[in-house]
Amino acid sequence: MSKIIYDVIQRFEVENGVPRLVSTNIQVIQGGEDLLSLATSLLTQMGFYDKFEENKTSQYIGYRLKNPGKGAKRYQLVLAQRKEVLCISIPKDFFSSYILELDSSGKNILTEAQQELLNWLNDYISTEKHSPSIRQMMQAMNLNSPAPIQKYLENLRLMGYVEWFEGRANTIKLLEPLNKFWVRTSKEKDFFEISRNYSKILDGKTQGKFNINELKGNHSDYLLRLYNSDSCLKISADSLFPYAWQVSIDSSEILKEFLDYFAKKLMEQY
Repeated sequence: MSKIIYDVIQRFEVENGVPRLVSTNIQVIQGGEDLLSLATSLLTQMGFYDKFEENKTSQYIGYRLKNPGKGAKRYQLVLAQRKEVLCISIPKDFFSSYILELDSSGKNILTEAQQELLNWLNDYISTEKHSPSIRQMMQAMNLNSPAPIQKYLENLRLMGYVEWFEGRANTIKLLEPLNKFWVRTSKEKDFFEISRNYSKILDGKTQGKFNINELKGNHSDYLLRLYNSDSCLKISADSLFPYAWQVSIDSSEILKEFLDYFAKKLMEQY
């Protein structure tokens, strides 16, 4: 993993001896890509600031309509730099028209081993109020090596069932998987190649809700291939803005394609 160094400049104004944060500017000065600066530059080029005003905080940059109607003051777009990725959040009611949702009613998504570990984690965390160690998980699954546990956990994280803080023990948190994706228009051919066994269900579409249990069998391998593919972006919940869904972008190519699609859609709507 490459090392990134950020230059963070915060401006404060002091009134009656009380400091108040006015603005935060974050720039990458060593390593990685400065996706946040690229995003704001792209938005400027496409005239996004003509309709939306920017609000910078220490955690994110949010964009609201300049002249919102009643009850329309929430952010329509949020940019947040997280280590080597740029997280972009968009309101669910807008986002939902352009995404792919693979519904299985919670069945046939995980392998037997993945489901066994997830069930055990759920019981353990519910009882103990904290997450277990790798060794405890090994004992629960009757394993002598941490490698299978680490593989199960990574696959569960990819599919949106768990998350944790890198480098910190006992921080596993259980999540509700969404199985929602945005299929990149430039990669539709790759997406349909991965989804060839589901062609009758998808019927050539990349947007809408589809019940993949119409095809018998376990769908774990298919979903993992999607999560590992650059043909689509996984959509996750946004804990900071519950009314929004979020994607994580790690390359300038994908960022340009995503903003070119969604920023223009937002501008057209408003």
